Amino acid sequence: MSVFTSCCIIDDDEFFSVSGKSILKQHNFSDNMLYYTGGQEALDGLIGLLVENITLPDVIFLDLNMPNRDGWSFLEEFEQLPEDKIEHIQIYITSSFISPTYMEKAKNYKLVKDYIVKPLTESAVKKIIDAKENG
Repeated sequence: MSVFTSCCIIDDDEFFSVSGKSILKQHNFSDNMLYYTGGQEALDGLIGLLVENITLPDVIFLDLNMPNRDGWSFLEEFEQLPEDKIEHIQIYITSSFISPTYMEKAKNYKLVKDYIVKPLTESAVKKIIDAKENG
């Protein structure tokens, strides 16, 4: 059985998505995995799930630098959704930018649990799993 029911990767970098999915599968991270290539596509897709009364993913891996709607813009709008529909979600920002400014800014969002510098590593995944199992 998987640690989480579902997770979502929001990233326009295909290599990150493929390698991330592989690591997540190796660790039995989730039963279902969603993938969106941009912030607007993700918002539309996740709001569509809500309309269909489908529970949103437990974990979201969110890139910051994407075309059309970046990760910050996604967060601003996503956190406006009904609290009872999103309060269970853990968002992990995944970025190739090692920016103390970005890391501090991420702390301003209630759903953001951590800032992970790409690539998604086995140790980062284990840390998330351990927090779930011990939390």
